[in-house]
Amino acid sequence: MPALQVREFPDDLYEQLKAYAASQHRSIAQQTIVAVEQMLAHPEASHYWDGERLRRAVRPIPDFDTEAKRAARIEKRKELFAEIDKLPKFDVPDDFPDTVELIRQGREERDAIIDAMIAAEKQKAVEA
Repeated sequence: MPALQVREFPDDLYEQLKAYAASQHRSIAQQTIVAVEQMLAHPEASHYWDGERLRRAVRPIPDFDTEAKRAARIEKRKELFAEIDKLPKFDVPDDFPDTVELIRQGREERDAIIDAMIAAEKQKAVEA
């Protein structure tokens, strides 16, 4: 059986392959064989071998709409935007928090809740 040697294989990619192989209960060599077999066997995958070189698959977006459905969808959007335009306008106050600040505050609140949950679980484990 032929041997395969890959020169200058990126370290991070090797570590990912190694971890994935372990998660699948395979050796690195076995996982490499499986990966190559899958790549070559599925031309509908994102990359495929055409017999000469590895190619990237470009899948056309299926068009299931008829012109009538498309026109109806466009008309529905126009109606929706017209309804939105009828809504009262409002000015954002100058002292209103910046969007980035609101997101940061939300993340901090979420993190505090998660930290409290983790602390409670650790406390239960200690007490048990």
